[in-house]
This record gives sequence, structure tokens and C-alpha cells, in this order.
Amino acid sequence: MIVAAEKIRQLLFWILDMLKSSPVANHLKEIDGIIKGYPDTRHNIENKLGEMLHHAAATTNFYSLYKNCSITDFPVINKTIIRDKETAFISTKFDKASLHKVVTSGSTGTPFCVYHNAAKKLRNTADTIYFAKKAGFELGQKLYYFKIWNDINKKDWFNTWSQNIEACNVFDLSDAAIEQLLVRLNKDQSTIGLLAYASAFDAICRFLDRHPQMQIKSNVQSAIAMSEALNDYTKEAMQRHFNCVCISRYSNVENGMIAQQSTDGSGIFFINFASYYVEVLNMDDDQTCQMGMPGRVVVTDLCNEAMPMIRYDTGDIGILNEQLVNGNPIPVLEKIEGRKMDMVFNTNGHLVSSFTITNGMWKYTELTQYQFIQASKTCYLFKLNCGTPFTRATELISDFKNIFGTDAVIEIEYVNEIPLLNSGKRKKVMNISSPTYTNR
Repeated sequence: MIVAAEKIRQLLFWILDMLKSSPVANHLKEIDGIIKGYPDTRHNIENKLGEMLHHAAATTNFYSLYKNCSITDFPVINKTIIRDKETAFISTKFDKASLHKVVTSGSTGTPFCVYHNAAKKLRNTADTIYFAKKAGFELGQKLYYFKIWNDINKKDWFNTWSQNIEACNVFDLSDAAIEQLLVRLNKDQSTIGLLAYASAFDAICRFLDRHPQMQIKSNVQSAIAMSEALNDYTKEAMQRHFNCVCISRYSNVENGMIAQQSTDGSGIFFINFASYYVEVLNMDDDQTCQMGMPGRVVVTDLCNEAMPMIRYDTGDIGILNEQLVNGNPIPVLEKIEGRKMDMVFNTNGHLVSSFTITNGMWKYTELTQYQFIQASKTCYLFKLNCGTPFTRATELISDFKNIFGTDAVIEIEYVNEIPLLNSGKRKKVMNISSPTYTNR
């Protein structure tokens, strides 16, 4: 009965799409064709990029000075520029009142608003379906969706039923709340997919490590981490506890699905170049970053005609490289390190990957939560939340002096909770100093 209900939901979605002339199915066909056919489909991508550049220059005030220009002639933009000149970015081809408004949570400051036209919204739906399937999730399956649910974003009963969503609020990830969730999960006989912030998966896995008697018996087929870096501990623990490969998705509200890890365990992010043109630029200028080196992730949306976003600095740090697929080199994001504002440095000013910190914390499973903060060039702070007295403080400090320098001053503060951001994320790594980036 449960499998039949999942198939009915899937069939209902495609019937409704067909009655509207199959826009999502057509987008899916194009996405699949471009990605699978690369590099032979590179001309399709170049054509889409050229069309978007022409459209932006011809129909927006902001880009009107860039007619007949190549992508590298266009300026790099960011949230502040778009927010300050919102009207100048909206295409004259569209009535603003008819557009779909998307707003980010404002976890890094003032909420940020972008407008999508109907075709862009459909493209995002197709992108999500395509990459979810790559992760093992099929349309119609039960989705346990972890985020902050409120009166603004909660779904009505029909959308909850038709999309088969189980809303899980990350506002409370106490041991009692996690235990209650896992009991509910074990009673569910559906084919299940999990979608959550990486920090939510981390909290659940740490709970399961502390309570080995609490075993997962449900049929979890997929697990996708979003919005935050997925560290090796959480990836390994999700495999161990849920018996499925947990992968990370790189996306944002203003654009959509930009890249996603494959289930092969490589950790490499395969770019959605059917919908986005992705560049990685130097930290301190707008020149292309050397392949294999960390730089700023800059995205051009190939599908949002309502509000063209060309060379949009996402604020994230990534490493662009190439991967051989069927003998052909394709562009991939080797790593996504998180936001530039969250980068930390050793006492010599050299960048330390956030993954070095999260992987270094792997062995401290007795901790419920932690947060690492760089306070100045040589001063660092660990905020630790643990239910029982923490007896390995000296070991922890020694471990991280080896990473940050023997002259590093590392302090520990014990807290009852690591506070949530407005978005529902919990930052594991922060920098509140004024670092200067130095390449090693």
C-alpha cells in the first residue's frame, strides 16, 4: 500500500505536468541531455550563456552598458549591489507584480530578495528532481525535511500530502527531541529520504553514537545535506547508522541547485552546468583563480530572465578542477569550503580548511555540540556543549595547537547550547577577527 501511494503521487505529478504541456519534463530532458552529453554539448551551454548576456544587456538598466560584451567584461556583483539597485536588475520584459519572489533567511545580515519568472521556477523544480534522483531519492517517496518551519514557509495540507513531506523542525535538536524523531522514523514503513542541514545530521549521529541501543530500522534510501559543509565524521556516521550514502548539495535560495556530490564517495561536486555557468575567482581580485586553488565561487544563472544574475559572488569559497568522466575532462568543484567570512587562519596567516577542524573533532564523540571561533590572529575559542564533564580539554588544545601553531592561545568555554542562526543553521566555524588571506 505504501509503495503504491508513492507511485500514485509520482504519477499524479507527471499527469498534472503533462496537462500543462510538460514544462518540467521538458526541462528535465534538456538538463539530462546537456550533462550526459558534455563535452559535446558545450556549445549548448555557450549559446545559453550568450543569450543570457544579450538579454541582460538589452532589457535591464544595470547591464545596459555591456552590450556585445563577453562574460569576463561583466562586473562581479554581490548581495549588497543587487539589494541597493534592485529595480535596475529587473528585466523590462516582465511585470514585477507577476514574478515569484524568493527571500533568503538573512543569516548573514539583512534578508535578501530575488525575483524569478515562471520558467525559472519550473527549471528549479526540474533541477531538484534531477539531482535528488542522482542521490537516490525518487519523486513520491517520503521526505523528512529538516529546517526551521514557521507560519511563512509551512506547506498546506495538500502540498504536504502530495509532496509526501514530513516537516522536521531543527529549532529543537535536544536529546529528547532527537529520540522522539527517531522513534517516529522507525515506525514509518515508507521509502524514506532525508534532507537536512549538515549540522542536524551531525547532531543526530552524535546522539546515536552516545546511545548505541537506539538503532535505525527504517528504510532510508537517501540522505542529502544542504547549506553547510558535510564533514567526514558525519558522512561516515550517516552510512553506519542509516545504511545509506550521505552526500552534500550546493545550492542557494536566490539561484537554486548549483552542484552536488555523487554517491561514489569521492566528495567531488558535479556542477549543474545545464543551468549555471560557474567561475572561481581570486580572493582579492576578479581574475580567474588557478585550477586547484581556493577562490570565490561566482555564478551566472542561465535561466532567470526576470532578474539576470551575471557573475554573482555567492560569498562561498571553492576549488575548481577537472574530473575525467568516460575519458572526457569536465569541470567540477573539488571542494566547497563555506563562506569567505568563516575562513580561519593559523598564527602565520595561512588559510586552514574548515574541514581540518571538523575532521579534527571527529574523535570527540562525547560532545553534543561545538563551535570553533577565531578571535584574533593568535587567539581561538572552543564553545563546547556536553552533557557530562569533558575530560579531554588538554588533548583537544594540544591537537589544535598542532594545526594552528604552538603559539596559538586556545581557550574553552562550556555552554548549554550553540545558538541557531535565523536560517536554522548552527555555525561550527567562525572568524570574528579581521584576517588577511595568505596562500600557502
